[in-house]
Amino acid sequence: MHRRSKRILTGLGIFLVALAAIYALLLVRSTVKLRQAYAALAADGRPMQAAETLPPKVSDADNAAVLYQSAVLLLKGQPAGDTSLYERLTNYRLRPKTKPELNALLGQEAVDRALSLVEQGTRRPACQFEHDSGALSIFSDVSGVDMIRNLAWIMRARAAIESGAGHPAQVWDLALTQLRFADSLRLDPTSATQYTRLGIAARVCRTIQELCETTPPDREQVQALDTLLQRQDNIDLLIRGVDGERLLIGERFFSLPRDELDKILRKEMGSPDGNAMPSGLVKAIYRLGFQVVAFRPRLVADHAAYLDLMRKRVDLLRGPYRDKKEYDQLLHTSRWNILASMLSGRSNYEIYIYRRDVAELRMTRAGLALLEYKRAHGAFPETLAALGLGELIDPFADQPLHYRPEGEGFVIYNIGEDGKDNGGTPRAEHQDSDPRRRQKEYDEVWRFPNPENRMGAGSS
Repeated sequence: MHRRSKRILTGLGIFLVALAAIYALLLVRSTVKLRQAYAALAADGRPMQAAETLPPKVSDADNAAVLYQSAVLLLKGQPAGDTSLYERLTNYRLRPKTKPELNALLGQEAVDRALSLVEQGTRRPACQFEHDSGALSIFSDVSGVDMIRNLAWIMRARAAIESGAGHPAQVWDLALTQLRFADSLRLDPTSATQYTRLGIAARVCRTIQELCETTPPDREQVQALDTLLQRQDNIDLLIRGVDGERLLIGERFFSLPRDELDKILRKEMGSPDGNAMPSGLVKAIYRLGFQVVAFRPRLVADHAAYLDLMRKRVDLLRGPYRDKKEYDQLLHTSRWNILASMLSGRSNYEIYIYRRDVAELRMTRAGLALLEYKRAHGAFPETLAALGLGELIDPFADQPLHYRPEGEGFVIYNIGEDGKDNGGTPRAEHQDSDPRRRQKEYDEVWRFPNPENRMGAGSS
């Protein structure tokens, strides 16, 4: 009996030693990968400390974010039925269902005062949100992005109403305010804010194109618009945001203690209530999944994969355009790299979003300059080179934007997501719900004049 116990204990000891050796080997391998990932980032010249991405602190008196937050608080303090005016205007489920209802809400004095605060904020020298405190989150708004998008939506909706009421001067003022609003976000060190900034500017571009049909801007407005549009077209701001996301959000996640990581993941995954599976089974699956995520060698390897993905994102933004299939292949990671996939998942197909918005900025700059050129010379030029704006590159082709005079107007276009020149064929405004019958070959076009390009009072 003694010999048998001794053999069992010896076998158990050997087994435990083997497990420890395997654990150590796995940890060494994953640590080597992590060091290699850091070395690759450093070799590319990427910032390695969060402080390198944060702009210098400014006082509240110089910080536009303070006034933007005041505008939101003002709207939240204004009742609208059983909720606040802010919620009524910005919550998708609560938004007004009719134009008269929307007009009535946007016509309130509180909205005027809130927009006045936003306009004052755009005149301040900086806009800084807190990025070094507060609850850490994978999916939730951590940098004021929801607030930014909501204020931008209110301004767009107000501009649409002013246009429908025949007030072009107010629409041009709101367009300039929205571009200054976007410009105030240019130094924010998160990619979510930078993509939001570009999205705001791109939507203003469509408003500009529509308004040019009836009330073209004067020379002073053209100069102001061109300056603001040009300032948005800066890829370094977006790359700085990607680096900031890595350092301010990603790195913090991988340095969390086990219990803190567990707490955040439980919160992000939501309650099992309402799940089709029994809550006990859901909890058991979560516990098993968390053991995989938090297993130290696996977590270190996950960290290395995340850093590699973030480095590739910068390379893809700087490099030539790739279609979605190639983009997905280049950013593919193992299904075991759970945190890497979760943390970088919100950037899915960002390379197209960036290029689409930048193309809109460049087409709008070209179109405004063309209108100004005709005002000065009586006719549109034969090429965009005559405008003196330098080369306006189609970001989907790395070649100049396509342009031709057409009748009494012009056509400017970029080749868009499919990477093919379709001769300036515009995308159908209303696509077929059946994917098999949707228009697949089209370009992103600004045709002027275009009778269909009118901004309705309910557009947003």
